[in-house]
Amino acid sequence: MRRIMNRSITSASVLSLALLAGACGHAAGDTSTSKSADSAGSGGKLTVASVYGLTTDPFWTTLGCGAKTEAAKLGVTYKEYTSANGDASSYSQNFSSAQVSKPDAMLVNASNPNQFTSQYKTLMKQGVPVATINSAKPATQYKVVGTDTENLDFLTELSDLVPDGSGTMAIVNGIPGLEPVDSRLNPVVSAIKKANPDLKALSPQYTNWDVTKATSAVSSLLIAHPDLKVIVAADGPDGQATAAAVKQAGKAGKVTVIALDATPTEVDALKAGTITALVAQSPRQIGEQQVKTVVDYLRQGKDGAVPASSDKVGVPQKLLTKKNVSDAANADWIYKTGC
Repeated sequence: MRRIMNRSITSASVLSLALLAGACGHAAGDTSTSKSADSAGSGGKLTVASVYGLTTDPFWTTLGCGAKTEAAKLGVTYKEYTSANGDASSYSQNFSSAQVSKPDAMLVNASNPNQFTSQYKTLMKQGVPVATINSAKPATQYKVVGTDTENLDFLTELSDLVPDGSGTMAIVNGIPGLEPVDSRLNPVVSAIKKANPDLKALSPQYTNWDVTKATSAVSSLLIAHPDLKVIVAADGPDGQATAAAVKQAGKAGKVTVIALDATPTEVDALKAGTITALVAQSPRQIGEQQVKTVVDYLRQGKDGAVPASSDKVGVPQKLLTKKNVSDAANADWIYKTGC
């Protein structure tokens, strides 16, 4: 949910999107109160602070790994302010700790892109560039660095996987109206409908990213709709649940399952043939590009306020199938549980 988040938008319930395992370079609760003596202002080492939650979600773990690796490559100090949960209050506490540490730049990947707009304005006036995974409205960050939701060449390949003939299609999602999820989910659903106009879409099932609840919901759908041909899972937890329910029903390979994200559990189900395809983001590259974007700005030596914009650095999505998931070229699109 993910993840665009990767993977996210409004309240504590929205912020609960999660899956599996801890984050890299974890510095939650870091209460450093001043820049290092060798910070950018003195021509020395830069410090980049990163704020995000849900370290139990492999998407964020992998993003953190990418950011940490790029920071080391560029010779800058990287600090994370994270939490295992996605509560708005936890985001706020971590953001405050990061801001108090007086970094040269900040990466803020809050689930609600408008949560810290006033703080962004303050930081940017002070010359501190802020990169985010989703854009605040109106734009108050320097750059958006996240998943490309406009160049979707993979949809052609996805369309070839859609079965012919009449039947029903189900959509399993965390909550309705979550823009970062919808911006990835809706094009996939549209492509499936276009590939097979005879599919009848059932009412979406909303699970609040509860794997047990989602498994039960999909199991019920399979019983109630014997003609169910396609299931689209909007995120990692729902992809995991859908795969489990389809397997339990003995319908692996008989029902086409298209799931977003590429968590370890989803990848295992893909390799087993329970999931037909995964629409994957590359959180590692997002983390790398976020660090690179703010460091490039700082090293230009510009004075004064940082200009705000909705300009986006987009990292492409990929369609993973059983045939290509093990290809080395696709490694960056598979989420990790550790660095």
